[in-house]
Amino acid sequence: MSLEHHQIKAAFSKAAKHYEKHAVLQKEALARLLDRVDFDAFESHQAFLPETILDLGCGTGWAIEPLLKRFPDSTIIAADFSADMLRQIKPHKQVETRQTDAHAIDVHAGSIDLLFSNLMLQWCDEQTVLREIKRALKPGGLVHLTTMGQHTLHELRYAWSQIDDKPHVNHFLPANELADLALRQSYDDVIADSELITMTYASVIDVMKDLKNIGAHNTDDKRSKGLTSPRTLKELAKHYEQFRTDDGLYPATFELVYLRAKKSGEDKGLPLRIKD
Repeated sequence: MSLEHHQIKAAFSKAAKHYEKHAVLQKEALARLLDRVDFDAFESHQAFLPETILDLGCGTGWAIEPLLKRFPDSTIIAADFSADMLRQIKPHKQVETRQTDAHAIDVHAGSIDLLFSNLMLQWCDEQTVLREIKRALKPGGLVHLTTMGQHTLHELRYAWSQIDDKPHVNHFLPANELADLALRQSYDDVIADSELITMTYASVIDVMKDLKNIGAHNTDDKRSKGLTSPRTLKELAKHYEQFRTDDGLYPATFELVYLRAKKSGEDKGLPLRIKD
């Protein structure tokens, strides 16, 4: 699938001011990813204290406060390609905001101890971004990220498939393919797994509105670019009907994929600073 990246940037910039109001899934994914970081640090049996953290695709900066709570001596680079998103971040002496594209990250090579990214990779060319992340990491540096998996929005995808053969829902990589990409780029200790999160809505229109409000609507360059007619929306709702819950709500399933990997190097351990 080829994505229109200018369209993605425009969509997220437009959503910036009301993003936090609607991004329920992003908050839940963030909490679960932070739990993984905590567990990884605990399992290391040492004080995992990254000097520099890159929050790639930081959005409005939700991860900053919890990351600083876990790593109070760290410096955070909050990076996003949307200046409108970055403007929502409150100034902090340990945080630098940086507008940059994930396909060409504006950081020095070998400068990052921990790369943290929540629900950004699915809007990118995964292979290119993983290569850039590896360039940015120090030897032994870690990446913890979430992205969307292949079963995301399968209900909406099925309903549209009954109407035409155009791509109305973005295609997302399976967890095993994402792991393969990381392994082919010689990352160490690659772990990829996934879980399903189901959200419910009062109508199919609400599903689509919610996706639009967080800037996450279809950006495939082969998509239909005209307005959806009331007749088509009515037909879409009819095909979606089979997924309705017993209490009359419309589910939307999201497959949350986690990737944890380490940049290989002479120092095979975690990037550590040991407290006195």
